[in-house]
Amino acid sequence: MRRVRFALVYTVVWIPVACLYVLLIFFQRGSGPGGPTISDAIGGAASTTGAAALLGLVVWRAGQRLTVGGRPLRFLAMHFGLAVLYALAWTATVAVLLVMFAPAGVAGDFLRSAGGWQTLSGVMLYGMIAGISTGVVMSRRLREEREAAQRSETLRTRAELDALRARMDPHFLFNTLHSITALSRSEPAAVAPALERLAELLRYVLAVSADGREDVPLGDELTFVRDYLALEQLRLGTRLRVVEQIDPEALDCAIPPFTLQPLVENAIRHGISGRVEGGTLRLVENDLLTLEVSDDGAGAVATDALRASGIGLQAVVQRINARHRDRGSVKVVSAPGRGFAVRLSLPASASLQTAAP
Repeated sequence: MRRVRFALVYTVVWIPVACLYVLLIFFQRGSGPGGPTISDAIGGAASTTGAAALLGLVVWRAGQRLTVGGRPLRFLAMHFGLAVLYALAWTATVAVLLVMFAPAGVAGDFLRSAGGWQTLSGVMLYGMIAGISTGVVMSRRLREEREAAQRSETLRTRAELDALRARMDPHFLFNTLHSITALSRSEPAAVAPALERLAELLRYVLAVSADGREDVPLGDELTFVRDYLALEQLRLGTRLRVVEQIDPEALDCAIPPFTLQPLVENAIRHGISGRVEGGTLRLVENDLLTLEVSDDGAGAVATDALRASGIGLQAVVQRINARHRDRGSVKVVSAPGRGFAVRLSLPASASLQTAAP
């Protein structure tokens, strides 16, 4: 199909050239008695442009094969030499056809009056054909390079996300088990409910990991976070206060799994649990899909928080950057004594993606 399409396009492109030659032949030698008829002009134009088109196939191939390759002068010299050969071959072919099929003397008149113009036209035709051919090849190569770069970027992003997930899962488990261990010392009776909550959390983690999901509905992620908060409230009691401001219409929006939990954990561990009076944790959603996790704890310098060595916040930042690039952002709003807030801005999409097997 590609060859058929090329043949059709190549033929159509030469039709205007043939029409131009019909006019030149018909009016150059006059349309009166003894001059060429319209059928003679059509026949002469067909043979002239047909020869140019057939020789042009060789030019098309040359334009695809010859590349600059860091040697532009050699590239131009080769094309110039081929252009001269093409022009001479075309002029000679037209002369031979005139000798074979035109009245005596026409071939000689052609070479004397139009040979130079024909050769110059051949050089220009070569430049047009070779230029288009080279442009098509360069365009195809650029497209292939862009596609290869996109595939490489996709694979790199996939590997980056997989590596981050591999770091996040043990981090979450170790911290949760640490909380249950601390709870067993202070309130042994609360350990059993805590283990049940942990089982629910593990089921979610295993389900997401087994399915290879890159996105989950915001509602599922909130359920996961609520289970985690329930586990933390067993330990902190009324010292942990939670406020949710989530639009129900946003629950179907897709976000990367395990995005909110590290932020919630960070807020509890650094903003609330260390204070005697506890604090308030807020989960806020606004605009299209802007999620905010904040506390009213001691706060910190925002730049110091982003440079901290912990996994949680850094992993969230890396995942959002890897997944959404310039369409997503993570902003830390904090100052000493003014609490700590992390604001995620994500594309509001209801489509869920699954990792490739």
